[in-house]
Amino acid sequence: MKILLWFFALSLSVLANDIEVTILYGNGTPDKVVTTTYNEGSTALELLKQVSDIVTVKTGRFTFVRSIDGVTSKVGKFGWFYLIDGNSVKKMAEDYVLKNEKSMLWVYKVEACY
Repeated sequence: MKILLWFFALSLSVLANDIEVTILYGNGTPDKVVTTTYNEGSTALELLKQVSDIVTVKTGRFTFVRSIDGVTSKVGKFGWFYLIDGNSVKKMAEDYVLKNEKSMLWVYKVEACY
């Protein structure tokens, strides 16, 4: 039985990945930096929920992050955007499946269409 439990614990640790999550609130609130773990197959949104208090809004088929730790977006003015391993992501956070990423950055910034 002990061997089975040890094997189970080892298999979970192999599936877990370390990641550093940084949140830049942009309003004078100190930045948040958390090192945590996630299992492959988790989404960027699930990971954000793991480290912060968030509010989301569903618009059509899209889920937008509207608030992180009480810092709320202002539609058309300021919003929440994220990067994975320093790269801009072209997917909604609920659709971005984590594989072997090492960093996730959320930034509160001016909304702009490009």
